[in-house]
Amino acid sequence: MEIGGRPRFVAVVEQLHECLMEAKLWSCPHCGRVGTLVGHGLLVGYSEEGAFPVVRGRRFLCSDRHRRPGCGRTFSVLLAEVVRGFVARARTLWEFVLAVVGGASRRAAWTATAGGSLSLASGYRLWQRLSRAQVHIRSWLARMGSPPPSSATEPWAQLLEHLRCVFPSAGCPFLAFQDRLQVGLLG
Repeated sequence: MEIGGRPRFVAVVEQLHECLMEAKLWSCPHCGRVGTLVGHGLLVGYSEEGAFPVVRGRRFLCSDRHRRPGCGRTFSVLLAEVVRGFVARARTLWEFVLAVVGGASRRAAWTATAGGSLSLASGYRLWQRLSRAQVHIRSWLARMGSPPPSSATEPWAQLLEHLRCVFPSAGCPFLAFQDRLQVGLLG
């Protein structure tokens, strides 16, 4: 599911290069013009494990330089493992939610999944964002298929069952959610 002929998320870094080759065929998400998009560099950010930079996506520019008719604005195509605005990856969030639903406290779950490399405040902030995004995630999943019958009473447990039902072979359903639906996990 691509927006305007272009993906919002790709599965692997190699697909970012393919996006660069196809960019001239896409329409700009801001002005709608075709043929004005150019690569504008890789998005590089910090990794969860340390202070070394990792590729998070690629930025594109709707070029208005040298009398081109573009609007001059940029947009990004991200790796599906990236959660926009956070250093934590989709797999870390998946493991975090699994641990909390499994009975661990949020503090213990975050300490175990983040490995001490990210602050506890980040874990609590991400939990709040995920909790607010539950409605968004559920509405997108409902478009893919109805929720399975569940004996679970906790909303998070029901959501995890629905994610596993919609993406049965995915190692990380949060990553598969972003990659297949082309929608950000947190909205």
